[in-house]
Amino acid sequence: MKTKNLYYHTVFRRTNFIKLAILTFFLAVASWPRLLIEVFIRKNFGERYFSFSTAIILTWLLGIFPYAWDYSHGLSSGFWSTVMVHWLWYAYLAVFVYFAWQRRAEIKRQPGVFDFAKFSLSTGVIDPRFYTLEIPGIDSSPRNISILFEPLPFFIVGVILAYFGVGIGFLLVASSICYSLSYAGAYHLGDEFVMDKIDEMICSEEMVDSFVNDRPASETKGFEAYGRRPANPEFRRKVVDSFFDKEDFAEAF
Repeated sequence: MKTKNLYYHTVFRRTNFIKLAILTFFLAVASWPRLLIEVFIRKNFGERYFSFSTAIILTWLLGIFPYAWDYSHGLSSGFWSTVMVHWLWYAYLAVFVYFAWQRRAEIKRQPGVFDFAKFSLSTGVIDPRFYTLEIPGIDSSPRNISILFEPLPFFIVGVILAYFGVGIGFLLVASSICYSLSYAGAYHLGDEFVMDKIDEMICSEEMVDSFVNDRPASETKGFEAYGRRPANPEFRRKVVDSFFDKEDFAEAF
């Protein structure tokens, strides 16, 4: 039996739709910049998370970017001359394709997702070496590794290259920032989901004491039921019973 607290979802579940839309949009947009980094530092992606075709499309778009930029500014005398000028950019793309191919090969060796052997949306396995990093005041948790440790080397190298006017440096800086913020957003959404579930549980546990027995928030873990109450305690209990929608678990799916 599955129970849904209708009171909590109506009164307390104040979803910030603008914030949620921005976070969802950013997570979707950041997937391509994030891809430029994660193929180097993570392995064993989920089948539905990593797409080699996306990596190829991204490589093609980035491959024509320097030529299009130079041509629009009257600086290009041909594609190959552009390649020679921006050789570091194209070298990075070549290495990127190689590592993307490696990630594709790993997925093909994985057990089938239909056998419940692999989470198909897995963001990959963190390199164990990140867990051994020791930075004062920052623990090596998966959260900090994803948000700080993993993108930091790319950000530092990008800043150095950008300082000397190397184009790939700007790409690395942008990609590392998107990588960090996208994981920060994902963890934030996870935190919000967990807190919603905890608050809904507290609301369910303390509803009778707050609504029926008129106990103050100091005695109900901070929860307070809003709304006028019937004078008769038995009627209050009947009203509380209507706050919960009980459904068969199978029917919910």
